[in-house]
Amino acid sequence: MSASEAVPRLVLAPADADWHADAASLAHWARGVGLAGTPLDDRHLRAGEDFLSLLSFLGCSPTVSFDPPDTAAVGSGLFYHLRVQAFDRPCFRADAMTPAPRCPECRARLEDWRRWWPAGAEPDPRACPGCGTELTPQRLNWRRSAGVGRSFIEVLGIHAGTVQPVDALFTRLAEQSGAQWGYFFVQDAVAR
Repeated sequence: MSASEAVPRLVLAPADADWHADAASLAHWARGVGLAGTPLDDRHLRAGEDFLSLLSFLGCSPTVSFDPPDTAAVGSGLFYHLRVQAFDRPCFRADAMTPAPRCPECRARLEDWRRWWPAGAEPDPRACPGCGTELTPQRLNWRRSAGVGRSFIEVLGIHAGTVQPVDALFTRLAEQSGAQWGYFFVQDAVAR
């Protein structure tokens, strides 16, 4: 799998997009809550002992694979594992399937959102074309298909709508980190 291929993922992010932790702290907290286990490399971790109790799989029973088929599979969606990412500034995360949001004030459909905030971009304010309200991605309802943050714990191999994180995951993350957490799903390419 090349680094340019899109990888489905569940992304856990602090509710405050400006809140920041370094990658080592994120990995420590992911292990502390039982979501993550031992490291696979410097950015990726195996699924932890509580992985299946912290994520509720929906619908048909999925095939759950925790072991990489080979070392090249680390960072891919071929098995369930985690990646931690920390950035110096907030960045916007979305993918090709993210629908256009609506202005929370006038309900205008924001068709230009991809031009305003390309994936990975800093979430600068833009004016709603319908009412002029200043908008940032943080103010919009993305229906769990996009998000903004500086610190992310990602579960690779999870497709949108196939998993529901349980409340205990967010309670444990808040206890470990001191921050409130949320989640969204994207299928994007990342450099490994």
